[in-house]
Amino acid sequence: MNTTLEISSSWKLKYEPRKWQFIALEKWKENFRGIISVVTGGGKTVFAFLSIKEFTKSFPDKKIVIVVPTITLLDQWYISFQDEFGVSKNEISIFSGESRAKKFNRINIVVINTARKVLPPIQNKGDYFLIVDECHRAGSPLNGAAIKGNYAATLGLSATPERDYDDGFQKFMLPNLGNIIYCYDYKDALQDKVICQYELVNVKIDLLEHEQEKYNQVTRRISILKSKNDITDPVIREKLNMLLIQRARISSNALMRMPVTSKIAEENKSERIIIFHESIEGATLIYNTLKKRNQNATIYHSRIGSNLRRDNLRLYRNGSFSILVTCKALDEGMNAPETTVAIIASSTASSRQRIQRLGRVLRPAKKKTKANIYTLYATDAEKERLVEEYHNLSDDIKVSWLKSSKKNGENIS
Repeated sequence: MNTTLEISSSWKLKYEPRKWQFIALEKWKENFRGIISVVTGGGKTVFAFLSIKEFTKSFPDKKIVIVVPTITLLDQWYISFQDEFGVSKNEISIFSGESRAKKFNRINIVVINTARKVLPPIQNKGDYFLIVDECHRAGSPLNGAAIKGNYAATLGLSATPERDYDDGFQKFMLPNLGNIIYCYDYKDALQDKVICQYELVNVKIDLLEHEQEKYNQVTRRISILKSKNDITDPVIREKLNMLLIQRARISSNALMRMPVTSKIAEENKSERIIIFHESIEGATLIYNTLKKRNQNATIYHSRIGSNLRRDNLRLYRNGSFSILVTCKALDEGMNAPETTVAIIASSTASSRQRIQRLGRVLRPAKKKTKANIYTLYATDAEKERLVEEYHNLSDDIKVSWLKSSKKNGENIS
């Protein structure tokens, strides 16, 4: 098989393509249609660029539309096209709730909410190559409508394309994007050294007295509701879900997550670190704590202006900042292979979120031998999820269980 691709003088690929990308490209070229399931960190953005190059060979006059679920991923693609693929800023148009280009360009990046409004005029002209990043997010009636149409080519990208809780994959993704034509999972990526070895460190924190009291009160209300009602009843189910969300927020917002996270960051100050919190407020508190301790940190979230947000992301990626604090905004699409430590200060019960966050730190880089992922947990429910993950891991993945031994988070043992 020929493993060389002609790259034009104007667009240059910064990375050497991987074997799996050539194999998947041959599969995709059969119909110029399909979904690629690729482990986070496996190189799906590079694959998308290879497919774009292949598409432009066959259709030099046609254009490309990349649909993304969030403004964060729009930022990521916008930066990647310029920094990693040599695409001129003048060749890119972006469409979002923040900014909407006046016309379509050679490359067009569109947030899916905006896609529902701006794509209908071009959906049935057959002049565009549609790429849907994190395509599992398009498996709903509203988002599915945004990706329908008669396109010259289609490509779906996701680490987890199939949806567990509805038929959105069959109803919206398959008809619009095509079948899953290639899968590349964690086992493949580890074997090929596409992702690095990693160690999981799970750190128990304490709820403060008033937090524990609130948590126990909500737990009792959940137990009473379950014992006295039919939980299959939609009204009861809604009440139960609200209580579960309320309880999860008590744990997620536990104040001890801030000093313990800061302490872990200080203990890894020679590393490149990304820190996740579930809320912008929590991320901001961690960021402010790090700055007070003279840590070289920056922050990224959706309430920051677009130019500053992109600058902060670029400055972290090039090493000007050693710590990036964020929230759900960077769960998907963040590409900074030099990151060696992830601290998950708080998280949801979503396995998809867990996979995405692990992927933020598993990309290989020069002199990077392994990654460390610290996960803070405060409750039995959180611990149960981590224990289940532990039992499903490969034998060569090391897992440690620690506890913050002081209320101020200064010691972790």
